[in-house]
Amino acid sequence: MKEPSDNKPNERNDILFVFVLIILMCFIVAFNYVVDPYYIFSNSTIKGFNNVKIHRYSNKRTILYTEVKLNSKNKDTAFTGNCILYHTPENNNAAFYTLPIVKIEEISEIIKNVHKIAPNIKKIYLGIYFDDFWNADKVFDPLIAPNSKFLNFQDIIHLLFSYNTTKYSIETVINSIKKNENDVVYIYPYREIANKTYNKEFNFNELNKIKELKEYADNNNLKLILYYSPIHITKKVHIYEKGMWGANLELKRRLAKITPFYDYSFSNTYNTNFLDENNCYFIDNIHPSVKYNNIIINDLLSNKKEIGVLLNSENIENYLNEDTKQLEKYIMLNPKLSDKIKNIEPKDANISIRKNNEKENQ
Repeated sequence: MKEPSDNKPNERNDILFVFVLIILMCFIVAFNYVVDPYYIFSNSTIKGFNNVKIHRYSNKRTILYTEVKLNSKNKDTAFTGNCILYHTPENNNAAFYTLPIVKIEEISEIIKNVHKIAPNIKKIYLGIYFDDFWNADKVFDPLIAPNSKFLNFQDIIHLLFSYNTTKYSIETVINSIKKNENDVVYIYPYREIANKTYNKEFNFNELNKIKELKEYADNNNLKLILYYSPIHITKKVHIYEKGMWGANLELKRRLAKITPFYDYSFSNTYNTNFLDENNCYFIDNIHPSVKYNNIIINDLLSNKKEIGVLLNSENIENYLNEDTKQLEKYIMLNPKLSDKIKNIEPKDANISIRKNNEKENQ
């Protein structure tokens, strides 16, 4: 009669395997939480470890409402719309629910759902600019409607245990280490205009959605404040040279009939400097540096605006005429730059200039 085999070694191996698996899972969760590639859990960063948040907008639509659930507490103000203005540790008083390549329909969904999930938010700043209404770019990560006001299992998986988040955490650490060693920042003088051809008819119908959204806000005790984003003058030259300046002006006229809005695109000392090695306010044609980003946000949140110009149906024509005169004067005084922009090619998007002595986290 055979003696029963001893299964204890196998049992110990199984227990050890489960133990190692649990430890590995806990490590992945802790690693993603500390690195925080989406910039959701913490307002501070560790230089040389997770300070270069290159994926702050990766999978943004997938995790946007998860972010709303996490970061709406103790805040009554939020930013939404395009991601031209963004969250930094210096502007932690407001929540940021912004998207890259934003669609007006998405903006409507976001504002209405933020109002449901976080009714404590009473004021929302909506950022728009010309390409939001004329935008041929495709969105590959559609906005997912929230199924609860509270965190659920799917939220936790997306944030802490998904393949994408783990991959982005690793890339965040690698890029933070590289930047800490080199501390190099680049300017991209043509990146955000090189691929814009404006070869389709401009559609003003999207403004009807803005009107509906404003009526929704007014009827639900929600203050909706619109602002036109702080684009660089090279973007305005590009719109002008592509024959779309008139459409840009008409967009603002029609918008002013719906609601007054703050315009941050008018020429000033911040957005008319050349996009060269000495520019400290922009990193390309539409995205401000951290420094200018915080200046604009502080200006929007202040009671007295020093940069933003409040446009309404009564004053808009005077401001638009003056803006056109200043732009045409700029084009006349900078013919080489204007010719370059007029003949811009997609390959020019990759042109970069190393910034001079500027230690600023982009």
